[in-house]
Order: sequence, then C-alpha cells, then structure tokens
Amino acid sequence: MEEILIFFDSIFGVEADKLKTIHVLSRTAVIYIVGIALVRIGNKRFVGKMTAFDFILAIIIGSLLSRAITRSDLFLNLILASLLLILIHWFFSILSVKFTRFGDLIKGTEKIIVKNGEIKWEALKSSNLSEQDLIQSLRLNTNSGDITKVKIARLERNGEISFIFKNTPNNP
Repeated sequence: MEEILIFFDSIFGVEADKLKTIHVLSRTAVIYIVGIALVRIGNKRFVGKMTAFDFILAIIIGSLLSRAITRSDLFLNLILASLLLILIHWFFSILSVKFTRFGDLIKGTEKIIVKNGEIKWEALKSSNLSEQDLIQSLRLNTNSGDITKVKIARLERNGEISFIFKNTPNNP
C-alpha cells in the first residue's frame, strides 16, 4: 500500500510542498478526464443553453478543478467537492422536474415580453432589456424586424428570447 502512495506522490505530488512540472502536467490530464466525467454525470445540460442555475455550477466546478491542478494539498478533496456539486445539481434538477415551484425558484421563470405585436414594457424593463435588444433578437432569430407580426415573445429561463408569429397569409 505504501508503494502505491509513493507512486501517486511521484506522479501527482499529493504530499509535495511544491509541485514540479510533471505533477502539474499529470494533474492537468487527470482533471481534464475528471471534468469530462463530471459533465457526463451532470447530463451535459449545463454546457448547452445555460440558466443561472447551470452557469453558477460551471463557474464553481471550473474554479475547483483549476485549483486541483495547481494546489499541492487539496487534489483529491477538490475532485470530490466537484463531484458533490454535480450530484447536488443533478438532485436539484430532479426536484425541479417534480416540483414546479422549486424549478422556478432555482432556474427562474419565463416572461412574456410581446403579446399580439405589442411590447410589454414593464416585463421588458424588469428584465433589463431595451427595445433595441428585443428587435435585435427578433432579427437574429427570425430574419424579421417587424414586431407587429409577433403573437408571443418570451424571455426564456436561459435568457434567450423565443418568438411565435401570428397567423398571417404569408405565415400560416
């Protein structure tokens, strides 16, 4: 058993006061693999269109894993802390599916910002969006700049704006 510990210390510098280049390089490779495994465990959800719930997790995991590369004293602890965060995130995701209010609390809710071609100014203002932001999103996502053709526009939980158009002769 002691030989295994000596081997791991020589490769990863677990007991080292100062990390050598080989320690940082081997830790980097391990942390990369651990990071991929954590994303797989986390169902890849938090690397796509992120809600604040997902974004915070990504920042914390990134910070912990980077410290695991450069800190000589906390290598395994930081990997375990990252795993725990992924498991908590996974558990909260399950709770948010089962309990809508919990999901709304941690992920937010969508807001209707346009209804029947009319901008809902209070919703737009409370979302810290300008009319220019709305029109830009309309142009970029629909190739149209005409807000009057929009039946519903929602600011979604992930921060994107979705558009549903009115039924018109050119838009069935």
